[in-house]
Amino acid sequence: MSDPFASALDAIFHAPGSEAAEHTSIYGVHTPDVRIIRGRNDQMARLGNGQIVTGSIIVEIRKSDVADPRDGDTLIAGYLNDAGEFVPGEELRLTGEAVGDAEGLAWTIGAEPVDPSR
Repeated sequence: MSDPFASALDAIFHAPGSEAAEHTSIYGVHTPDVRIIRGRNDQMARLGNGQIVTGSIIVEIRKSDVADPRDGDTLIAGYLNDAGEFVPGEELRLTGEAVGDAEGLAWTIGAEPVDPSR
């Protein structure tokens, strides 16, 4: 019998709002066929006597896809075309430390877009 949490997570990571991706570790290990969910999280920062709100990107990744995401790893987010082939889109660099969920099935980690002109 399959784990109900894992089955629910599979459904979520293939639902609208999720994306196909490819992961490359800081050590050069490439993992195709990764599913991610991208979100934005507002953060408050102090600037002198005031505060500013900045947006940051957070990414959820299934642990079954990427066992140990690290600061500096890259993701290429994209989509699967009608033939099921991966079409690359935006490159993201993972930032910070990955945090696991309560069930031990997914990671949440920060990300930032990579400037393509570099």
